[in-house]
Amino acid sequence: MTEKVVRLVLTLAATLVVAASLSFAGSWFGKSSTKSIRVTLDGPAKLSNGAELKAGDYTVKIPEHTQTPKVQFYANGKLVTEEQAKVQTEPQKNEVTALETTLEGKSYVVTAVDPGGWPERIVFGGSSTQHGS
Repeated sequence: MTEKVVRLVLTLAATLVVAASLSFAGSWFGKSSTKSIRVTLDGPAKLSNGAELKAGDYTVKIPEHTQTPKVQFYANGKLVTEEQAKVQTEPQKNEVTALETTLEGKSYVVTAVDPGGWPERIVFGGSSTQHGS
């Protein structure tokens, strides 16, 4: 009987070591620390950093776990530009993804994005625009 108990303890210990190793590996390799959304620009627009975005589809990658992420804009899988942003927590999740722009001179400037399904608003260029204004 003692031999069975020793085997059981060794088996449990080995199982715990394997489980802990897989958990650790998953946190480094299996999980992304960046969220992505897709946005479509109907016309050209600029970011506050001066970068120009042509009309078209973009994948926007937003690093998690920071209130001041460097947001990346990709077109056709290639990095187009990066823009510093601020994350504002919303009282409820956004129903759809909405891109907010303002007209400055003759150019539209992206000021914020409200990712659909997220309880956050991503604000560009130091703007303090509040949702719905």
